[in-house]
Amino acid sequence: MSTIPQHPPREDAPVTQPKNGLGTAGFVLGLVGLVFSFIPIIGVVAWPLVIIGLVLAAVGFSRARKGMASNSGIAIAGVVLSLAGLIVCIVWAAAFKNAVDELDASRLHFGQEVQGGQTVEFLVTTDKQATVKVNDFPDSKDEVVQPGADWHLKAGFKGGMHAFTLSATAVNSSEHANMTCKIVVDGKTLKEDKSQLGLPALCSASIG
Repeated sequence: MSTIPQHPPREDAPVTQPKNGLGTAGFVLGLVGLVFSFIPIIGVVAWPLVIIGLVLAAVGFSRARKGMASNSGIAIAGVVLSLAGLIVCIVWAAAFKNAVDELDASRLHFGQEVQGGQTVEFLVTTDKQATVKVNDFPDSKDEVVQPGADWHLKAGFKGGMHAFTLSATAVNSSEHANMTCKIVVDGKTLKEDKSQLGLPALCSASIG
């Protein structure tokens, strides 16, 4: 009597979850972006890195939770690194904006007053046609002044260090001109000068 050979029951091969490529990409971008975010100027490249890294890592984590991918840990790490890099980028952007605002407020605003700030006045008298130059880097102003008129220019500013200069030079160098210049800040005269021996009148004053 023949016997039918018995075969052990077949076991199905275990289902292997696909690797978490998106999570890994998000982790790498988040890590690189976080490193770059601490570097001034160069750190601007961190913005797209951390944003893309955050999106990829988040998608990778979502796929891992649904069983469509493995290794959710690296996706979570990518989310954390990307968020940290994004926060650093935002802090840098806020600090840069504040610095720009402070610099703009400290500059001279010719013909205007700055609320809560200070006022500088530049005054020139001359009996000959003269070229008047005002400078406080990076702000400057040139103007030709007619003889017999008292020339006056007011500017508002707020804080900061300033090196004001004011000069008056006769347009016709062969003429002997009588000129005076004065720099006044908040009603207080900081510097006053008059031309001598045909030389220009020159005033300079520093504050801050």
